[in-house]
Amino acid sequence: MSMSANALCAKAKAMYGARLTQEVYADLVRKQTIGDAVAYLKAQTSYAEALQDINVRHVHRQQVEDCLDKEYYRRCSRLMKYADKANMDFYRFEIVGVEIRMIIDKMYALKAKNQMSFDLSIPDYLAKLTSFNIYGLVNIDSFDELVKYLERTRYYKILKNIDFHDQVDLNEVYFQLKKLYYENIVTIIKGHFKGKTQKDLLNILFTSIELKNITKIYRYKQYFQEDEEQIRKSLFLDYSRLSKGIIEQLIQAPAAKDVLTILASSPYQQFLDDRQYTYIEYCFENVEYNIARKYMRFSNSAPLVYMTYCILQKIEIDNLKHIVEGIRYNQDVSQIETNLIYA
Repeated sequence: MSMSANALCAKAKAMYGARLTQEVYADLVRKQTIGDAVAYLKAQTSYAEALQDINVRHVHRQQVEDCLDKEYYRRCSRLMKYADKANMDFYRFEIVGVEIRMIIDKMYALKAKNQMSFDLSIPDYLAKLTSFNIYGLVNIDSFDELVKYLERTRYYKILKNIDFHDQVDLNEVYFQLKKLYYENIVTIIKGHFKGKTQKDLLNILFTSIELKNITKIYRYKQYFQEDEEQIRKSLFLDYSRLSKGIIEQLIQAPAAKDVLTILASSPYQQFLDDRQYTYIEYCFENVEYNIARKYMRFSNSAPLVYMTYCILQKIEIDNLKHIVEGIRYNQDVSQIETNLIYA
């Protein structure tokens, strides 16, 4: 193992070792106000720097969530400093996600003809890692300008084929960009890594995509009663680990409860219990968490440790968002705790 790989693994495991504990979560969920929770995080945890500019007497939920999102990317970018330069395309996979989010946000602002709604709140250290000048999005006034601006990027091959003068469906544009994102990271993994490392990285990625597909199916059945063909078009089916037969059963399931019944006979049965999940994301984030935690504990492969650290850190950030949301809406402590994932 190279020195850089050793350094990245050591740093990631040290950062993971400083994760929030059960005792910290128990204290946080019992805070009476968001300000109290932020004050606690500043005083007792590693989030002090991330939240330093927040006035605990005049704090808003969105302000806290924005700071937490920035902290997620800051921590991942800290690990990039230890990454092997030859594999930097892999370590920047989260940056591609940031770029897509910014492009879509800009499109929504253009569609609404409200440029003030486009918030380019991205820290400088992150902007330096993007594949194009992200700040240039601010002054773009039309879809034509946007497509032209992105002409030299990986996104152009998608955007050039879309007629933005018509009533464009931005959800479909996002789907196409997300599909490109997955194609890009799969190509990078297959091109940069071999053997067990490649297999494990693809297993983690494909599991994550599949869980998102299942979540989408469940939510369509539970809340929207969407038709089967529309559900099928919304899924990333190239990366499924379940058989095509089981995927089709899920799509054709009459209702959300039937989705859970089918999953109870699938490889995911060990992660399900008798509860009717109103928050299905919890169930599948828990799957991701347990897979990532195993690799974090036992792997000494730098790319695997990096990918799993990002997953675990994202879940910790989501935990904090659930707590802030729960406090904001005066939820019971037990109700907030139900949505938290930690060991």
